[in-house]
Amino acid sequence: MIKEFTNGKYIYTLASPALVVSRVKLNGTDISKYLTDQTKVAWYDVSKNSGRDATNADGTMVLNVIATKYRIDLATRPLTQDEVIDFFKEIMKRPAPISVEFLNPFTGEWKTIQCYRGDRAAQTLLPYKTPDGTIQIYNPISQAVIEL
Repeated sequence: MIKEFTNGKYIYTLASPALVVSRVKLNGTDISKYLTDQTKVAWYDVSKNSGRDATNADGTMVLNVIATKYRIDLATRPLTQDEVIDFFKEIMKRPAPISVEFLNPFTGEWKTIQCYRGDRAAQTLLPYKTPDGTIQIYNPISQAVIEL
């Protein structure tokens, strides 16, 4: 059962068993109900020499940053087969671009970026019996979305 509450300006979603501290939207579709607190936002610099910047004559490193990019590693709670399909629906529509809206933890502001899909992994868990029959549960899934 998904339960939401607010504290000031932040929305919290209790997505059993983990707490999600912001919303993430892919192409306008909110996928926060599937995410856990293991979702990570990385902010990195792209340098002119692909991270192998040179040093000058006195040995001082020269950093030539030409862009700053984001990478979001989406991590889910255990999902059913139907939830896996729903989670990947927007990601699999097209390879790029995917519009990603998220709360930027570095600035505290909402940010929308254009991304391509990165690596993804899914692994099934043991079948789970419910009153309606047996369903297959997947271990947490990881999916990277990387700014173009």
